Amino acid sequence: MKTKKTSALMIATVLFGTILTISCSKTEVATLPAIGGYNSSNDVATTNLIANWTFDGTNNERISGTTPKNTYGGVAYTSGVTSAGQALNLTGGALVYPVIPNLNKADALASYTLSMWVNIKNNKTTFTSIFGIFPTAGTDVFGNLSAGAETGWFAPSATADTLVLKANYKSLNADGSFNGQDNRPDPKGNPPVGVFKGAGVWSHFVIRFNATTHKLQVFGNGNSIGAYNDRGMNTVALNMVTPSQVVIGSLASSEIGFMQGSVLPSWTSKGTFALDNVRVYNKPLSDGDITSLYQLELAGR
Repeated sequence: MKTKKTSALMIATVLFGTILTISCSKTEVATLPAIGGYNSSNDVATTNLIANWTFDGTNNERISGTTPKNTYGGVAYTSGVTSAGQALNLTGGALVYPVIPNLNKADALASYTLSMWVNIKNNKTTFTSIFGIFPTAGTDVFGNLSAGAETGWFAPSATADTLVLKANYKSLNADGSFNGQDNRPDPKGNPPVGVFKGAGVWSHFVIRFNATTHKLQVFGNGNSIGAYNDRGMNTVALNMVTPSQVVIGSLASSEIGFMQGSVLPSWTSKGTFALDNVRVYNKPLSDGDITSLYQLELAGR
């Protein structure tokens, strides 16, 4: 009887310890400290997130399920921002998508935020287009909006080096003309503005356009780094030309199916970089939300 009682006691003790361990584990997961009031990057402006690419083993746009229409050059995967996920890896490559409904309305992005992680090196030769929305019948290499980097400004470096991130905006005016604007850091200015040591490492790149304030801003790792934020009173709600298509890794050209366009000019080329967690919001996120998004995704959340 003593042996049976002892065995029963040991089983009960082990069982209780197991339950306690599971309970503690669940409690720890549930009570992770919030970042900016959010537990996950997917909690940030959820109702305003209209397109998202995770690149975790797929090139599909997550919300619509849209798959690329065509790919060009080297298109593969690499390790993402955190060790938990994957990222797109281009080598002289590009992806062209068919029309994505959420991004194919003239006023879909009247004001907007575009967020992504990019790992890109300077090349001392050409400009790099990272992500853009381009009119299918457009004749200009720059589209409705795009995100790129002036990678031709500086030579490659073995360490994290200056990265000049660039935002482009092109809106159709009522009279048929266009209002084109851009913004970027000015590291060669006097004094330098927005020197960002983000080349050759994973960097969080955000473009925010606010039609009310007329500001087109560039953020690097949660901080505003653009030199030319205020684009003037005539820079109003973005009016996109449609139908439009998303392109990753290139400006619009006849080489990637934009048949009314020309070949890529000599000052740019298809992309060589890694890209992760692209998010498109149909509103300008607050400074706090941009910082939270950076910190959450950096933490793998």
